[in-house]
Amino acid sequence: MRERSLRLSLIDAFLSALMVGAGETYLPAYSLSIGMGEIFAGVLATLPIVSGALLQLITPRGLQRVQSHKHWVVASSVLQALTFIPLVYFSATHAPNFWTLFFILTLYWGSGFSSGPAWNYWMGRLVQVEEGNRFFSKRARVAQLGILIGLIGGGVALHNKVEIGPFSSVFTLLFVFAGACRLISSLILSSQYFDPQWNREPKLGFRASWKVFWANKSKRQFFFYLVPFQAAVFVSSPFVTPYMLAQVKMDYGTYMAAIGILFIGKVMALMMIERFRGSASGVSLFMFGAGAIVPLPALWAFSSQVYFIFFLQLLSGLAWAFVEVGLSLIFFKDLKHEEKIPVLMVYNLLNSVAIILGTFVGGKFLWLFGEKISSYYMVFILGSVSRAAGFIPLYLYTKSQVFAFAKASTLSDSEKAS
Repeated sequence: MRERSLRLSLIDAFLSALMVGAGETYLPAYSLSIGMGEIFAGVLATLPIVSGALLQLITPRGLQRVQSHKHWVVASSVLQALTFIPLVYFSATHAPNFWTLFFILTLYWGSGFSSGPAWNYWMGRLVQVEEGNRFFSKRARVAQLGILIGLIGGGVALHNKVEIGPFSSVFTLLFVFAGACRLISSLILSSQYFDPQWNREPKLGFRASWKVFWANKSKRQFFFYLVPFQAAVFVSSPFVTPYMLAQVKMDYGTYMAAIGILFIGKVMALMMIERFRGSASGVSLFMFGAGAIVPLPALWAFSSQVYFIFFLQLLSGLAWAFVEVGLSLIFFKDLKHEEKIPVLMVYNLLNSVAIILGTFVGGKFLWLFGEKISSYYMVFILGSVSRAAGFIPLYLYTKSQVFAFAKASTLSDSEKAS
């Protein structure tokens, strides 16, 4: 039963990734195509994530009502699939205004965020700790493959302006496909095993969740050091797509190739991580990747040549894979079962604050200096400087924690010897 559920989880990962590759990835491009400005397109790529993270605060209350982590995850994934229906309608008829699109994307991200803590709790029970690295590394590779396939298919369709049957807009076709993939993945989720005994864990509200988060001193301090770094990441990252499409003037085929190379880099890095998974912790993987992404935004100011951008995308993919796998291992291995939902919920809230701060700074710079290529270069350089300022204290903290742990272990061994 458990082995079957793990195989089904890989299928779920693939289908969800197809949704991301063919649908979510092209949402900023859709925003630009309907006349949203470059700054608005960048804001729409990030701000709904913030409001989505705030929506996930209802997760504990929802779990109390539903009384099942599995049912909550399935319901959230179905809701996420349904958010593509208004996107299909608007892409086939007339363009929505900013706030309508913002509301739709908020529901999309909110449903995704709300399922995350419960899904992590579920997987924490389903996946044995000793096989966690291997399973999640394999699942990540499957997901990256799905994203890449969806991305290429969507890019080819947009580049060639493919129209099938009643789909008069390529974005309509992509959103129908993405919604169908998420709906099928919801059915796959409903077929996975869940022991009713697991529901007996207490469902904590936000105040109680904050207390659980605050009681874990090492994790609390780590996340408080992490938030400024995450804010620095979002100074420049929301504006990469507007830069490529509006300033570099990439067509959809070239844009698809640029994003595809990013995911190829991630797959390559995941293969390396899989090979050395036994000798690296989640924190060490994360810190290596975080250090690697610090200088990357500033490199965008060196050239706007397409092949140079492809090279930067490859480097970004390699580095970001370490960040993402490291964080997933931190949440899976370093948190107790009863801590997963409250700590993840608080982390998502803190991360949303970081997104607001970073996006505001980057967007303010573009607004002050104008939507021109030199302004983007300023934002990219500022992004690297901000990342360095956020990374240094984070690195010093994690280094001190490792040293303290090693010192404590040495003292313990000497006590045993005496």
